[in-house]
Amino acid sequence: MIDVSFARGRWNPSEWLKFKSLRFDYAHEFVQLDDCIVNPSDSAWSDEELYAKHVTEVYASIVHPQKLSGSTIDVSATMSFDHLMAPLIVLTPELDVDDKGRHAFKKHYEVVLYNEGLNVWHYTYEGGKLSWHLAAFARAPFAPRRKYELKVNMAKVAGRDEMRMTVECGGVKFGFEDPDLPEGFYAGVTGCEGRNRFYDFKARTGDRALDPAADGEH
Repeated sequence: MIDVSFARGRWNPSEWLKFKSLRFDYAHEFVQLDDCIVNPSDSAWSDEELYAKHVTEVYASIVHPQKLSGSTIDVSATMSFDHLMAPLIVLTPELDVDDKGRHAFKKHYEVVLYNEGLNVWHYTYEGGKLSWHLAAFARAPFAPRRKYELKVNMAKVAGRDEMRMTVECGGVKFGFEDPDLPEGFYAGVTGCEGRNRFYDFKARTGDRALDPAADGEH
């Protein structure tokens, strides 16, 4: 069980791993505010200027070093965005590093909240190259400067050799199955493409597999 508040003095940043994207050659720290953490940006930038000119400069990510495994895994984080996008929960099966020894995401999933909905991006890493595609999505309006709890459930499907991911946020819920979904992974949060605020993070595991019939599958 992981249950962390990101309010000032309520958590220990040294217990988390700072991660970077292979798309950028930097690894930023989050900035501590009284009630949350936010990815760094120049305070002189307006929301519009940040998105138009500096969207690739504000990426920050942290991952909890406890590996999560079980027949069902629940991860959630309370978050908000100041403008359009894009706070997210990240799931990575390995604590990979880049060629400079810095923690960096290779194969992983991003579950993203933004103003027009929810996206699940699947990143792969083959032959030293990172690629990604949209694995699942839901379109719905989400408002800036409003707190949302983004929930991700990963469950083993009884009778099948694969996992099912279910995503829920703000009354929107959807899911999908994919043989590449990991049975065990590390989880964390990423802020990018705008000013993103994270208020808490939770994770828990269980041993009961998902019954497709009980879940309404026919």
